Amino acid sequence: MYKMNICNKPSNKTAPEKSVWTAPAQASRPSPELQGQRSRRNGWSWPPHPLQIVAWLLYLFFAVIGFGVLVPLLPHHWVPAGYACMGVIFAGHLVVHLTAVSIDPADANVRDKSYAGPLPIFNRSQHAHVIEDLHCNLCDVDVSARSKHCSACNKCVCGFDHHCKWLNNCVGERNYRLFLHSVASALLGVLLLVLVATYVFVEFFINPMRLRTNRHFEVLKNHTDVWFVFLPAAPVETQAPAILALAAVLILLGLLSTALLGHLLCFHIYLIWHKLTTYEYIVQHRPPQEAKGAHRELKSCPPKMRPIQDRVGSGPRRPWIHTWPPSLPDPHLPQEMEFYMRTFSHVRPEPPGQARPVAVSAKKRGSGARIRCRPLGPWTGSPRCRGCRGPRP
Repeated sequence: MYKMNICNKPSNKTAPEKSVWTAPAQASRPSPELQGQRSRRNGWSWPPHPLQIVAWLLYLFFAVIGFGVLVPLLPHHWVPAGYACMGVIFAGHLVVHLTAVSIDPADANVRDKSYAGPLPIFNRSQHAHVIEDLHCNLCDVDVSARSKHCSACNKCVCGFDHHCKWLNNCVGERNYRLFLHSVASALLGVLLLVLVATYVFVEFFINPMRLRTNRHFEVLKNHTDVWFVFLPAAPVETQAPAILALAAVLILLGLLSTALLGHLLCFHIYLIWHKLTTYEYIVQHRPPQEAKGAHRELKSCPPKMRPIQDRVGSGPRRPWIHTWPPSLPDPHLPQEMEFYMRTFSHVRPEPPGQARPVAVSAKKRGSGARIRCRPLGPWTGSPRCRGCRGPRP
């Protein structure tokens, strides 16, 4: 069993952290120092990400339907241009995509080390950050100023931009241009394919004979409900609804892919224009961690209060301890008391006509002697005593 402590939640992880075990669990489990995650070399390292598999399935679907079904149905004089344009775009995208996946974007000093064994587990009790003074405590090498340790790949990436789940690889200084070319070529190829599929879908209802210019349709002039796919190499007979269904599905997937790829490309053009990386953009737009941590601590686990007499310690007794201005630090107050006084310094003003009870010294008013008043109840932010309306002592 783990030692559960909901009051001390760790901050956002940049690397696997060392777990805390109880004594019985330590006896039955291997040492946490030996359970480090292995570094991933590139996008082919196991395990594959589900989005990486989806990307390859979409590529195969677009290629098979585009080259085997839609382009052969174009008018006869358009078919060579369709094969040439789509072939160049799809082949170019395949090359840059494979290169972006295969490149190891790690820092040069990290690539010089061996990827054989697992890295140690990050322990926040020993180090505040994974990279300190340009030295990675996990990779145990000196890295460049723009290197970041990726928690997914478990290695320092030079010029870290982001970890791409579609490539299943980090995008850094070594493969950023290839990543951009991959996105641009994919967007261009999908747009061209959607254009061809839309033409075939519309002509199917307007003039289907313009889609039957291939020589294999000459023997089927009297059978307009019979169509061929995978022309001209391996013609396979099919029905008209199958052609329409494939074209419609491709148009829907193509429009969705166009929206996603177009948004991604425009975002990276914006980053290039402002000379930012994706990581730097996210950090700039992230809310302040200090405010977030204070809010989480105040909301979930406020510190327990002890009686004031026990918390003042050996310092002089202050009967007006509740009225200490929250903007000034009190050397005689513990840290938790200062936290509460700073946090709850705002209180609702009391209704007019109702004065707060005060404890007044034995000397009478008007005697010329200074009267010491002590407000009772919760803390107040008023600069004057509510009892005698005079300044606080």
